[in-house]
Amino acid sequence: MDPGHRSVSGGVYSRAPEVSYVKERRGRAVKKLLLVALAAIGGLLVYRQIQADRAEQDLWTEATDSVPTGS
Repeated sequence: MDPGHRSVSGGVYSRAPEVSYVKERRGRAVKKLLLVALAAIGGLLVYRQIQADRAEQDLWTEATDSVPTGS
C-alpha cells in the first residue's frame, strides 16, 4: 500500500500517519513565509520613515540656511 493513501483499518476509515507529517511541514512553511512577509513589510515601513525624516531635515535645512547678503 502507498503510504500517502488512506486505508481502511478495522472498519474505521483512517489516514496514514505520513499525511499529518506533510500537514505539519506545510504549516511550518506557511509560518516561515508569514514571518518573512512581516519582516519585509516592517523593513519597508522603516525605510519609508527614514526617507520622510531625511526629506523633512532637508526642508528644514533649506528653510534655515543663511543667505549670503549682497552680490
